[in-house]
Amino acid sequence: MFFEQKQNESEMKKMNIKKDNIKKDQVSFFEALFRNNHEIMLLINPDTMKIEDCNQSACLFYGLTYEEMITLKISHFNCINEDLLKKEVKYAKDGHKNKFYFKHRLANGEIRDVEVHSSPVQVNGRDYLLSIVHDNSELEADNKLLKKENRFLEKRVSERTYELEELNRQLVTAKADLERELIFIDALFESIPGYLYVYDEMGRLIKWNKKHEEMTGYSSAELSQMTMDKWYEGEDLIRVLAAVDEVFKTGYGEVEAHLITKNGEKLLIRSNGVVMTLKGKKYLTGIGIDVAERRRLEAELANESKLLETTLVSVGDGVISCDQNGDVLFINRVAQELTGWSKSEAMGKSIEEVFHIVNDQSHKKTGNIVQDVLRTKEIKELETDSLLIAKDGTERSIEDSAAPIMEENGDVLGVVLVFRDFTEKKQKLEQIEYLSYHDQLTGLYNRRFYEEELLRMDTPENLPLSLVMGDVNGLKLVNDSFGHVMGDKLLIKTAQIMKTACRSEDVVARLGGDEFMILLPKTNANEAKKLVKRIEKLTENEMVGTVAVSISFGFETKNSSNVDIQQIFKKAEDYMYRRKLTESLGMRNKTVGMIISTLFEKNKREMCHSERVGQLTEAIAEKLGMDCKSTEDLKTAGLMHDIGKIGVSDSILNKAEMLDQREWKEIRRHPEVGYRILSSANEFAEIADHILAHHERWDGSGYPKGLKGEEISLEARIIAIADAYDAMTKMRIHMEDLTIEEAIKEINRCSGTQFDPEIAQVFIEMILENS
Repeated sequence: MFFEQKQNESEMKKMNIKKDNIKKDQVSFFEALFRNNHEIMLLINPDTMKIEDCNQSACLFYGLTYEEMITLKISHFNCINEDLLKKEVKYAKDGHKNKFYFKHRLANGEIRDVEVHSSPVQVNGRDYLLSIVHDNSELEADNKLLKKENRFLEKRVSERTYELEELNRQLVTAKADLERELIFIDALFESIPGYLYVYDEMGRLIKWNKKHEEMTGYSSAELSQMTMDKWYEGEDLIRVLAAVDEVFKTGYGEVEAHLITKNGEKLLIRSNGVVMTLKGKKYLTGIGIDVAERRRLEAELANESKLLETTLVSVGDGVISCDQNGDVLFINRVAQELTGWSKSEAMGKSIEEVFHIVNDQSHKKTGNIVQDVLRTKEIKELETDSLLIAKDGTERSIEDSAAPIMEENGDVLGVVLVFRDFTEKKQKLEQIEYLSYHDQLTGLYNRRFYEEELLRMDTPENLPLSLVMGDVNGLKLVNDSFGHVMGDKLLIKTAQIMKTACRSEDVVARLGGDEFMILLPKTNANEAKKLVKRIEKLTENEMVGTVAVSISFGFETKNSSNVDIQQIFKKAEDYMYRRKLTESLGMRNKTVGMIISTLFEKNKREMCHSERVGQLTEAIAEKLGMDCKSTEDLKTAGLMHDIGKIGVSDSILNKAEMLDQREWKEIRRHPEVGYRILSSANEFAEIADHILAHHERWDGSGYPKGLKGEEISLEARIIAIADAYDAMTKMRIHMEDLTIEEAIKEINRCSGTQFDPEIAQVFIEMILENS
């Protein structure tokens, strides 16, 4: 345990002011550190346990989106006793850093063992709990963290050479017997400033340092008779015993209490304790510092704290130490698992035999990293394509670094290797690299790869170099009509056709949207033209749903090194757009026909409604004395007035109950969708405006534009009456249809508000004449 005395209120107030100023200066730094950190970070409200914020690493680990994460409490992931989670929050709320072990359930149901480091933080004047989650199930960490740890270790070697050298000598030469371990503990206790102790499970003090005797005033003989309850009384004793119980449960604890010295003086100390196991027995060991010591040792304690933190973070890495001759002196548990060598087998063996590294591609032995470190006295890292061959032949990709163990005079005593299993991370990096050069939808190369490959291919050796540019006809129309899922299927089918038609050495890429590009090295114009014909032949009978696959192509060939490749690209693009002007129009006209057919096939009620509206609009046009062409166009517009409903789901079109606000909003989009569909095809462009306005009202309260009076086209006003009449008498789902007399009465009532009063009168007369 570490002990430190509370400062008086005025000192604390000054420190808080200073901390507030620092926080204000470092807001942007904290934000960047939080967002970009590879560690899994959560910002938690300590009162509600709600996750207020998280970084991208947290979303990837738990398998949830950012929006999902910030709706949850941290207890959502917790699979063990809630009391442990409450203790973690309590420690943080009391202003203490802490570490706990949990089992967290991910979004896919997988249970992970995690180590959670929590600290209280203040952001924008509010208190939060910052939790850093380490995945102990994976036994790997970030390469960036490893480099940071190595840089820190290098710095620590130079700053605290004597202490680290003594520690390393003790570690690498330690044997399994208790006597040597206790010698090491004695040396460690005396080398670290502060009041140190070791208690057994019965609460008896069995080890201490000189500082312990000096601070408490007890002699060595007296201390050997002391138990933990002799140092504290009252609430302090209760608090200390609770902390001790917590240490033996979780492995770590922290407490503040008044320690009573031999002369009766009370020292307010802070103690941090951990559990140490020797020969199957557990011991409580820690360090405490009083106020007087704190000021003098503040800088040194900060360094010791960093060392402890770094050591804890590095627990999941393999560590092997060797001497100047390259013989193994120390190997930790993780290193034993990764190499397949037990401690007894590895001790004294050559590092090259235990740490057997080969090249990932050639399987040939790589250079000796230990000898490189001994020669240069610098930290070295393995190449990223290194494989560790375990004793049983198992191969693992690893990350590795080696650092020298230095004496004060600069001599190298040995080398320490720190490494980890890199296999899964390497696979993820390869996947990321693949995605960085490939289009996620089609699997073709993306624009980035195309641009880099174009630069690489633009050499005399690849001449003639042909560029073929393709553009999918009618993609926007398909997206507007059938939705983006259908549009994506059209793009995927296009990519498959182009890939099938090309050679293995050709580069087929999707530049974005509906544009594709093919790079053809050592291909003349005639061969490029044959490729285009081959692709066009493959698309002749290809359909995606009811939509035919149609691609407009343009191509150009570079025959001379003096020609700028961007000029070739521009010519291919211009040629493609010239062809698209003619090819795309025919494609759009066909697609519009398919759209109306699809709508009528999936909803017979809409088909009958559209046919009746077409007949009514024709009859009104004849009644008004319109010419034959206008009458025929108006009939067509009436037939197609609801074509935009192709984008409305069947569940809404056929819903028997009243529609809710969201469903009405989707229905009200159909005039705009219909307009976009029809305006894209020359054959129907003239009636598109009438379709857009057929739900406008005479008084200006309609949609989508809120047109009023004669701002609405005559044709749209006619369609509005015909559509409303048929809907009232033949299309009412939520209630019974109106009779002809009731419908006429309703149209007469809405004359001058919803309908053009003159057309309404003509329509009523026409209906009465035919009744």
